[in-house]
Amino acid sequence: MDNQQQREMWNGRAGASWVRHNTLLEQLLAEPGRRCMDSLSLPVGAQLLDVGCGCGNQTLEWASRLDSQSKITGVDISEPMLALAEDLKAANQSALNAAVEFVVGDASDALFPNEAFDAIYSRFGVMFFADPTAAFATLRETLKPQGQLGFVCWQSPALNPFFTAPMQAALSVLPPPPPAKPGAPGPFGLADKEVIERVLTDAGFTNLTIDPLALDLSVGASQSFEEIFEELIQIGPAAALIAESDPALKEPARTAVYERLSEFYSPGKGVSFEANFWLVNAVR
Repeated sequence: MDNQQQREMWNGRAGASWVRHNTLLEQLLAEPGRRCMDSLSLPVGAQLLDVGCGCGNQTLEWASRLDSQSKITGVDISEPMLALAEDLKAANQSALNAAVEFVVGDASDALFPNEAFDAIYSRFGVMFFADPTAAFATLRETLKPQGQLGFVCWQSPALNPFFTAPMQAALSVLPPPPPAKPGAPGPFGLADKEVIERVLTDAGFTNLTIDPLALDLSVGASQSFEEIFEELIQIGPAAALIAESDPALKEPARTAVYERLSEFYSPGKGVSFEANFWLVNAVR
């Protein structure tokens, strides 16, 4: 997808889905973001940029961690997700130490002044650039000298079976969509460590560290599988594929996904699985 397609997707079905299921998604994905937060060392009065901030959950968590002289700016192309971010900001104002601003825009564009930020952070927000090298070069210009970059992204689909299981199950019933090109923008756009190294080096970053991060994630310990499934079936690429499929195939596809995801469920633990990420740090 190019950036315009990404904008349309995240202002359409995908963005609306993340808003509806924000609570569940945060339960699943908060921990890798926190590991990335812990990897950054910020000064008093830090100016921080959160790229692809989505519904603002991690932006607001940063604001509870930072001091009162600091400011964090969250940027995202999804207006529905940022609308929820503003609502969450208003609801949690008393818990926020730092100032918070949300900006609608494409982070690959020159949205911010040069040398404006001490650090750039992203949890699953930097894999969607049509031209990642150019995008990271633009972001680098917004960092102060020796400013830090820290982000977390998915490793390969093969190392994240829970993420890919719904699509694989749906494709046992439905015709496949057109294949994506290797390294194309999307959740696994930076799954290859060598691609990350090349992109960031070509963009001008130094002192790269790219560490594997394996975490056991879980959600829905107090829920039945049927309850969790009704949320999971509405999230991600498989949900879009089923929604756009032949009506006669929708229910068989749902059943196939149900049976596959049930393998990850156990009573009292909910849905649990190992997920594998890259934890990336670099310096301007």
